[in-house]
Amino acid sequence: MNRAGKWIMGALAAAFLLGLLPTLFDAFSEFFILTEEGFGVTQSFIQAAEEVMVFLKSYMWHIIIIYSLFIAFIIFMEGQNPDRTILWLAVLVLVPVFGVILYMLLGPDMHGIRRRHMLHAAKKNQNAIDISSFKEGRDNQLLIGRMLHSCCGADLLMRNRIDVLINGSETFPALEAAIAGAKKFVHAQFFIFRGDDLGSRFGEALSEAARRGVKVRLLYDAVGSWGLKADFVKKLEEAGVECRSFMPVSLPIFHRGMNFRNHRKILVIDGKTAFTGGLNIGKEYEGRGPLGFWRDTFVRVEGDAVLPLDKIFAEDWCKMKEEDPALICGEAENAEDVSQREHRSEIPVLPVQVVSSGAGSVWHSIANGYYGMISRARQKVWVTTPYLVPGPALMNAMTTAALSGVDVRVMIPEKSDHFLVFWGSRSNIAPLLRAGVRVFLYKKGFIHTKSAVSDGHTVSVGTCNMDVRSLEINFENQLFIYDEDTARKFETQFEADMEECRELNAAEWEHRSVFNKLLESFGRLYSAQI
Repeated sequence: MNRAGKWIMGALAAAFLLGLLPTLFDAFSEFFILTEEGFGVTQSFIQAAEEVMVFLKSYMWHIIIIYSLFIAFIIFMEGQNPDRTILWLAVLVLVPVFGVILYMLLGPDMHGIRRRHMLHAAKKNQNAIDISSFKEGRDNQLLIGRMLHSCCGADLLMRNRIDVLINGSETFPALEAAIAGAKKFVHAQFFIFRGDDLGSRFGEALSEAARRGVKVRLLYDAVGSWGLKADFVKKLEEAGVECRSFMPVSLPIFHRGMNFRNHRKILVIDGKTAFTGGLNIGKEYEGRGPLGFWRDTFVRVEGDAVLPLDKIFAEDWCKMKEEDPALICGEAENAEDVSQREHRSEIPVLPVQVVSSGAGSVWHSIANGYYGMISRARQKVWVTTPYLVPGPALMNAMTTAALSGVDVRVMIPEKSDHFLVFWGSRSNIAPLLRAGVRVFLYKKGFIHTKSAVSDGHTVSVGTCNMDVRSLEINFENQLFIYDEDTARKFETQFEADMEECRELNAAEWEHRSVFNKLLESFGRLYSAQI
């Protein structure tokens, strides 16, 4: 519904309530009286209350059963995750009263219901991605590219420069230097923004840019940045930084809205340079948190892929205020002056697709991209992810590839930062090992990189974990890069990270303790409720 429609609906609702006021006043007069001691109730009110109590006492279980059936119908119709459906239905059957209350708190997945009605057959535009853009014999790249274009309209962007930034030690100085060099605008977006010393340093960089006349916008997720103080934000705004929180919710732990979070990390400078990857703004991402050393990856992008990343930011920025994203994107397009367009030919040919997904997406584009990379691999596919709850399709892709002789490797942390997700990840290790997938546990601190490299020529890197929450409901962004040099950098880094890992042995893993298997089962149930 557009803004005019909402104003009309609001006016009609106000008129209805205004017309209802006399009736409400009469009802109030019938049930309440004003005495010397204050408000009191009439005999009519007492009689009505007694009748309500008798009715509830006689028909309470009927009401609960009817409401439970109604909720069961919603659960049955709302999504495409059968494990989650079965789990919620079991809760309603086994603990009907508590189950109803719990589901009322979490709320139905209305986004999932809307998406199912939006699903349609993708248009098979064979010319959407030009076959000449890929090297001869790269049919798998062509098919992945066409699929991603069909899913979310991701164009194949030919001229780009990609610099890989390893860990916070390389990333944060690069981000701060880029902000310091901004002349027209800075668009910054993070899932987590903390008010610690790193957040203060980064905030000061944004504030300094705003003070010298640069248009600075900061978007952070309301739940991910729950601990960010209002005074911190107010200080940024006083310096000229425009700040917005994405999808604020009250009591997020008891609200379904906590699921639909903006997990993106994007920084765009003047429409010329963009950054994205796994790092948020907080001292733990510099390796100064309880998990110790923090292994992560960011990329710096120049060229054609900058504007699509800025469009993702603009759409998220305008989502809360119902503004026109084209006005924000126009700044980036205007910033791309004639001289820059003339020097575009100096940027190397490096094909990239910028892919976004989220609660409003019809197709799970990034999940489909991962699936394409794994299922079409002929030699090897190496995956790095902090959480391994990929769902049946990606699990089947990895096990099938390994059983077919493809060198499939998966690297995950040995340490835990989320208890249930950690054990949910562990529950998926056994079937991978049985199929011949090599699984590595990263021991040196915590690995948070979200990347995959396939057959030495295709790379995926960005913000999306290989877990159901990231793949299906969070707002994420990912780059799919078709370039041998970039793939070689990711393979080299993967091999370096292997030196800090413990490789699991299938026979030894089968003999893990019963207690661990029990925790894995709980983790698997938790992941299913998504």
